[in-house]
Amino acid sequence: MKVLLTRKALNEVRRFGEYMSRSERDRELVPSIEWASPSTSETTGQITELGSHLYLGALEADKLQGRMILKQEGVTFALALPKEAERLAYVKIDYAGRDFFISS
Repeated sequence: MKVLLTRKALNEVRRFGEYMSRSERDRELVPSIEWASPSTSETTGQITELGSHLYLGALEADKLQGRMILKQEGVTFALALPKEAERLAYVKIDYAGRDFFISS
């Protein structure tokens, strides 16, 4: 599968990675775009339904099993997509507002 981050998505991953390397100097963290399935989250006593979505996080370098490790324009990041996406030949990931999404 070929994966491409749009300029906006790549810039967000780059900024996040730079922030993490400054704030967590004693840990080797890799930015990671992850697929989250629908779930229920309790926040301040309220239950909030969360739909399927992509989110940006960071994982320790030795805990990246099961994820694709990709590099684009010097930015290394991990990616975990849903099983349904595995059959795709090409995935383009974009970023708008505060959300990552598959744009193709």
